[in-house]
Amino acid sequence: MAFRISRPIVEIDRVAGEVAKGNFQARVRGVRSHDEIGELARRMDDMVVGLNERFHLQKFVSGGTMLAIRDSTGGIKLGGQRRRATMLFSDIRGYTAFSERVDPEVVVEMLNLYFQHQAEIVQRHGGDVDKYVGDQLLAVFQGEDMVGDAVRAAIRIQEQTAALNHERPEWDLALGIGINVGEVVMGAMGSSDRMDYTVLGDNVNLAARLCSHAGRGRILLSESARDAIGESAEFTTSALAPITVKGKRAPVPVFEVWRRETIDLPS
Repeated sequence: MAFRISRPIVEIDRVAGEVAKGNFQARVRGVRSHDEIGELARRMDDMVVGLNERFHLQKFVSGGTMLAIRDSTGGIKLGGQRRRATMLFSDIRGYTAFSERVDPEVVVEMLNLYFQHQAEIVQRHGGDVDKYVGDQLLAVFQGEDMVGDAVRAAIRIQEQTAALNHERPEWDLALGIGINVGEVVMGAMGSSDRMDYTVLGDNVNLAARLCSHAGRGRILLSESARDAIGESAEFTTSALAPITVKGKRAPVPVFEVWRRETIDLPS
C-alpha cells in the first residue's frame, strides 16, 4: 500500500525536477488513478505544457516585453513612459540585390544567420533586441554605460560580419549601423487586443536615419552619443560632414567610431 502511494509522488517529483532543469518535455508517466494524486499528476502535465508554450513564446517578443509583463499588476495597458535609452539600428547592405538573385529559402537562411549573430552580441553587451524589420534590427540599451555598451556591441557585430563575409564572399553583404541616445517613449503601443512593446520618438528616428547613412562596415554616432563616450581610451571617433535629416531644420552632426586598437585596419 505504501509503495502504491509513494510511487506516483516520486514520479511527480521527478517531473518537477526535470522542469526545474529546463526540460519542458517531461511528463508524468504511469499515474492514471482517478483520485487526488491522479488529478495532481494531470495538473502537473498541464502546467508543464503551459510553461513550454510560454518558453517558446518568449522567442517572439523582446526582453523588454517580458519584463513589462512580469512587472505589471492587472495586465499590461496601452501607453508609455519617458525613458532615456540608447538605440542601435543595423541594416544589411546589398540585401536587395542579394534577394533578387537567390531563392527565398537562401534569403531566410542568410537573415537568420545574420540576426542570430547580432542578437547574441547585443545580449552579451546588456542590450535587448526590440524588433526585426525586414533586414533591419533595432536594439535598445539602458543603464549607466548604455552608449558604451551599444558601441562595443556595434564594433563586435561589424567584426563578426566581416568574418561571415570571409566565409561566404559570394553573398557580398555588409552592415551599416547607427547609434543615438536620448529620451524616448517606451511602452505598449497598438490596440487592447494586439500590442507591441517598443520605443518611439524623435531619438529613435534619428538612430534609424544614421543607420541609413552608414556605409558598408561603418558605425555612425549622433553628437549626443559621441559626447556620452567622451575622450575614451577604448574608442576613437571622427567627425564627418553633417547630414540632412527629415524633420530637422539644421544639418545633424555625425561621427564615425572605431575600436582604438583597430582604427588603422581597413574596414
